[in-house]
Amino acid sequence: MSGQLERCESEWHELEGEFQELQETHRVYRQKLEELTALQTSCSGSINRQKKRLKDLKHTLQRYKRHASREEAELIQQMSANIKERQNVFFDMEAYLPKKNG
Repeated sequence: MSGQLERCESEWHELEGEFQELQETHRVYRQKLEELTALQTSCSGSINRQKKRLKDLKHTLQRYKRHASREEAELIQQMSANIKERQNVFFDMEAYLPKKNG
């Protein structure tokens, strides 16, 4: 066999080894991407459920506030402040999640 052909065969075997590594790396990448996508979907869903429930709670508190005693009004005020703070936390969380297209 000529020296040139031997070099080509050697190059082919080297490429074959790199290709096998690439295939394994790509398989791991796809697996991690699927895991990431599932986590993103789970986080988005949980945030949306929490936001809806907090919104409903906020409206209920506002209705109740009209007829509340002083102690109850203070509790409602505290809960309202906590709701607002929680909404800011959700905003920060959503900054790390992918945005929905248009």
